[in-house]
Amino acid sequence: SFVFVLCSCRCSMAGDDGYDPLSARKSMLGRFSFPITGYIAFALVLVLFGICTTLDSTSVLRLGEGEDANKRIIIPAGANSMMGSYGMMMDATAMCVMGFGFLYAFCRKYTWGGIVFNFLICGLCFLWCQVCTCIVHAIFTGEFHKTEINLAAMISADLVTAAVLITFGVCYGFVSPCQLVIVCLIEPFAMKLNEHIVISYLSTSDAGGSILTHAFGAFFGLGLTLGLGVKPSHIPEENRKTNKVADAFALVGTIVLWMFWPSFNGSLLFDDASVQHRVVVNTYLAICASCVTAMVTSHLVNDGKLSILEVQNATLAGGVSIGMSCSYNVDPWVPVLIGGLAGMLSSVGYSKIAEGLENIGVMDSAGATQLHGIPGVFGALAAAIVVVASTDNQYFAADTMWAEKDDNTNGKQFGMIIASILVTLAISFVTGVLNGLLIRVPICEKVDRKMLIDEGPYFHIHEETKETYA
Repeated sequence: SFVFVLCSCRCSMAGDDGYDPLSARKSMLGRFSFPITGYIAFALVLVLFGICTTLDSTSVLRLGEGEDANKRIIIPAGANSMMGSYGMMMDATAMCVMGFGFLYAFCRKYTWGGIVFNFLICGLCFLWCQVCTCIVHAIFTGEFHKTEINLAAMISADLVTAAVLITFGVCYGFVSPCQLVIVCLIEPFAMKLNEHIVISYLSTSDAGGSILTHAFGAFFGLGLTLGLGVKPSHIPEENRKTNKVADAFALVGTIVLWMFWPSFNGSLLFDDASVQHRVVVNTYLAICASCVTAMVTSHLVNDGKLSILEVQNATLAGGVSIGMSCSYNVDPWVPVLIGGLAGMLSSVGYSKIAEGLENIGVMDSAGATQLHGIPGVFGALAAAIVVVASTDNQYFAADTMWAEKDDNTNGKQFGMIIASILVTLAISFVTGVLNGLLIRVPICEKVDRKMLIDEGPYFHIHEETKETYA
């Protein structure tokens, strides 16, 4: 995907009012801002990849001994339990590349931008996450161990990349490709720091990433837009419009995400088949419930008609909200309840809360706050309540990490989950604001206000395509 840094895209089309999209490029480096930033980022990834990563031990060539010294040792497929999760890994990757990509095609003037820049984020973050894992581990442990590149590392990269894609949904159309590259370098590092604190110090397990992925990405994005200084009033109303073709593409993204969400939540639990199966079942139940309640609620709050925006997004809220509790050994009605409530909450968020946020100057292009931020926090609160209601401390351990601590009571774990929510929100928002301020430096290409949510400055627009901009 680094093919996108090989050229500086130009737009051959000037607006009807004579405004030239190329004039939107405000940077000391001009049109070379993206290529220079992209090549530097790739060089950084390449150098640190050599320092911080190594092949998984099961992938290294092994030779026999004695008479078989020249023969390669064949490792049976069944000896590597991770390979059983290859299908789930590909599902999670498809969610990032296809699901989010098509979902972000909803705006008629940013259809290409939503899909292409989503693709760019995936290519860069899939690699950079491996480096971040090594560095963050060294910071907290004081020991340097290279990241072993295997399916587990690739799945972990999918989860981190998803957070960056959620952030992209918040600042959709506000950031240039140059600024986006810098976000891809900073956010995964901040997320891995938060993840280590939540898991290792607060002993909170979040298998599906309700707060570690979804809430973090959403609130990092809100901080980023605040740091950038983008306001709803800055965006031309014409650029916010959609059409049936763009919405149809977004619905394809919704369906891809909906189908593969159980794999996304359960892909890392390949070493425990019973827990992984429970995760898949609970996620399936929750996301089915949110599909129903989101549509019913949308019909209720929109004067007897469905809002296509809420169908595209709120139907997925069950997968977000069940993330922390999907590994819990609960009765089936529990994930159905959590998913159903999340669908209603998200639908109301899109119809009512989003407008309120804009009235106070908060801009969220794709409504990631309503799909990922609020349902993510709600899901963590629901998990905390379920933990308190339990009479068995071992009942909810995804990997028995926190449950093995003898002094850990249900009440204490409730407090740990609440603390994890607060820490995640604080780290994500503050680092997002700092990142937003950073990408305002003169060397970064900025998006002119007239061209917010407009891909024109970044792509060759063919003659037959120009009609869609009329």
